Amino acid sequence: MDGRILELFMKENEAWDDMITRQSKEIPNLEKMLSSIVDKKSYIAEDILSSIQILKSEMQEQETCMAEVIVDLARQQNFLIREKRIEAEGYGVHTLLSQNVLRERIRNVEKKFLDLKCNFLNYVATAF
Repeated sequence: MDGRILELFMKENEAWDDMITRQSKEIPNLEKMLSSIVDKKSYIAEDILSSIQILKSEMQEQETCMAEVIVDLARQQNFLIREKRIEAEGYGVHTLLSQNVLRERIRNVEKKFLDLKCNFLNYVATAF
């Protein structure tokens, strides 16, 4: 593996970090939107309150997952920087494997976020 591949991995990680950071900023806005809708209602049925609590817990879980992935991205970036410094010694399979594992985790986090947002918007549109 040459230095160009490491640079591509690093750029890929920077793009993911930016995407996850932007998406994680959306979650508090979704929570505020939900709270403002609930505050405007004089009566809310128990099943709707239960669903709201589920949505809120899923939002919190998603925020936690995103924070963990951001930490993992930073860790991977540091690893890639170290690998680039010792470029003359060559790279192990670990570099490629660790990038692939991180890539898969990020895809899962992104899918969960999109599912959460879709479910949230569908719920708000139909429940209220």
